Amino acid sequence: MRCVPAQFTRRGVKLVILLCFFGLSTFAAQPTGDSVTKGTLSLYFENDLFTGTDRYYTNGVQFGWTSPDLEKYSDTPYASPLLPLIRFIPYVNNPDFQKNLAFTFGQHIYTPDNTEAFEVVEGDRPYAGWLYVGFGLVWKNAVVRNSLVVNVGVVGSWAYGEEAQRVVHEARGLDVPNGWDNQLHNELGVLAVYERSWRWPKREYRAGPAWDFLPHMGGAVGNVQTYANLGGEFRAGINLPDDFGTPTIGPSSTTSTPVEGAQQAARPDSIDLGFYVFARADGRAVAHSIFLDGNTFGESPSADRKILVGDLSVGASLNYRNTKVTYAVVYRTEEFEAQKEGQLFGSVSVTFPF
Repeated sequence: MRCVPAQFTRRGVKLVILLCFFGLSTFAAQPTGDSVTKGTLSLYFENDLFTGTDRYYTNGVQFGWTSPDLEKYSDTPYASPLLPLIRFIPYVNNPDFQKNLAFTFGQHIYTPDNTEAFEVVEGDRPYAGWLYVGFGLVWKNAVVRNSLVVNVGVVGSWAYGEEAQRVVHEARGLDVPNGWDNQLHNELGVLAVYERSWRWPKREYRAGPAWDFLPHMGGAVGNVQTYANLGGEFRAGINLPDDFGTPTIGPSSTTSTPVEGAQQAARPDSIDLGFYVFARADGRAVAHSIFLDGNTFGESPSADRKILVGDLSVGASLNYRNTKVTYAVVYRTEEFEAQKEGQLFGSVSVTFPF
């Protein structure tokens, strides 16, 4: 029994989406004083149609904005409501680190392998959508980057996974999956995630042929996902950007935050264009995933989740200083017991400071 009529609830969700877009554009449009940029924008798009399949994690899109580098979080008015809390978080206020605020907005869509069935297919991945907004803190220097992100959103019909998939499939002349009536029911989702990345070797000069290695580790806690992860990225090319690599969409992925100001590596003004190839691996020990375990409260479809899951991605990136366009192919190992094989999907990202 709903306390609020469904049409009003759906209108409320639409209003939240519009406000998120308006908020991101407002942040981007604000002046930033003497900062090198007004921040960095990003767009991530992931889909398994790139690799000729249509199942499991079938689509992901994320928009993001991060502030320019800050000496302290109080330098931007956007942090004002949370400053009392930020002051008590360990390490984030260390004056030796550059600081950024991060805002994200995204949607993920999950479907089973059998999308022709109208009924629940026992053991297969449930239908699910995840619509969320994120707020994060980033603190970094030339060799290490930390991010602390909180995502808040909805799972279920209010996430508009069915509608988004229908638009894409109808535009491409593809059949629309039949089982969306069995998707996870509506549930508020909250997820807190921390990740720390390193960059080795430290470079005082970023021009010409080079390579670097970027290990990372972290973890997430929430009713959406709970896991610990460990991995790294190796990249090699010409005129590498002064950032910390290109992850796939994940709870901790925020807009790229290149090192700026006094800590950035030197680069001649005449050298702008760069290119690199990379390989990235990430392993997760998963204690909970609502997309497989089902809803926290009440009955819902579910699948027997595997504890250990890994991603391996290879790709290439074209960068103009710290503006870059990246394409990668990602292989993800089996996430649940009845899954027939691992999954391939493509990932496209565009990030640019302005």
